[in-house]
Amino acid sequence: MTDTPSDVAIRSTDASILSPSRRRVLQTIGVTAAVAAMPPFIRTGYAAEPLRISTFGGAFGQSFDEHLFPAFTKDTGIAVQRVEQPAGTQFLLQLAQANGAGTPPMDLCMAVDAQVLRGRARGLWREIDSANLSKASALGDPYVRRTDKGIDGVAAMAYFMTLVVNPTLLDPLPDSWSVLWEKHPNFWGIQSGGSSPMLEIAANLYFGGNAILESHAGIDKVLAKIKEIKPNVKLWWQDEGTMQTALQNDELVGGTYVHDTAVYLQQNGTSVRSVFPREGAVQGINYWCQPSSSKRNQEVDTFLEWSCSPKAQEIIALKMNSAPILPRAQLGLSDAQFALVSSEGTPIHIATEARMKNAEYLEQQFTRMLMESA
Repeated sequence: MTDTPSDVAIRSTDASILSPSRRRVLQTIGVTAAVAAMPPFIRTGYAAEPLRISTFGGAFGQSFDEHLFPAFTKDTGIAVQRVEQPAGTQFLLQLAQANGAGTPPMDLCMAVDAQVLRGRARGLWREIDSANLSKASALGDPYVRRTDKGIDGVAAMAYFMTLVVNPTLLDPLPDSWSVLWEKHPNFWGIQSGGSSPMLEIAANLYFGGNAILESHAGIDKVLAKIKEIKPNVKLWWQDEGTMQTALQNDELVGGTYVHDTAVYLQQNGTSVRSVFPREGAVQGINYWCQPSSSKRNQEVDTFLEWSCSPKAQEIIALKMNSAPILPRAQLGLSDAQFALVSSEGTPIHIATEARMKNAEYLEQQFTRMLMESA
């Protein structure tokens, strides 16, 4: 059901912005109930096994089988078996049980930033000596996650939340997030709740960066600024499909949305353009992490180093429509190929630590802000 202009869509939220469950239109990861009903990970012996790497599912996961893993095997001789992993907290719970028993269901898995930190707190990840990962170490923050004992997360790819606009309804296209605060009644669809990118957008536009989100008082100031756009918002969304439907039906001028999905919609006939604002799009990162009980250290190190090569990152851009993590100058991509998936501008990073520390307060106060009169 599509929201009417008077509706305020407040739905259940994922724990972190740009979570694994939102990977592109074609991906089909199950909802929480389906994940809970999944059988346990298949456990087999190590002898003569390929390197087991898990990814998020659907077409996103299939693209690893079709493009990335075969190229790695061709270059290194190391065979790969992809394992599809569930989304959300259920994945970490299952992994913790298997890891504790010394029977990890994979040798390398994919995680968003919050999962890297939660897994670290549970002792789930192998901490790799940076001397073993010279290419990965060179990436620098935030593409490498480190502890005082080593590296426990290496970026696989990046993705963005951008300003998406119907060019037939707003011309010229805006180039700044500040357009959301201009007087445009009932123009926008904005992701709501504690996982909304509006928190980082407002914090960086008006308060000097993400540091203000570290305290409750700072969060209240940011939410007061977000409250100013309420007359401009026609749809507060939390389910990506709801926003997709509104864009396809020309019900909105635009709003906050996921870049790769917007590009897919544009390529398939929807009148929409994805804009990287001059202040930066909100960037999420997928990381590779090795379960601490995996014994395939040498093969994992080889894969992590290879995944940071220009060849691997060009495959990610050209074949998987995801943003590469290497600087533009290191890639053999044309301007058009690079612009399709990324931007050379400085991104706005997700305030992961602040979000985790203040998750309950963020959700509570965002909901309260939505219910208050504008």
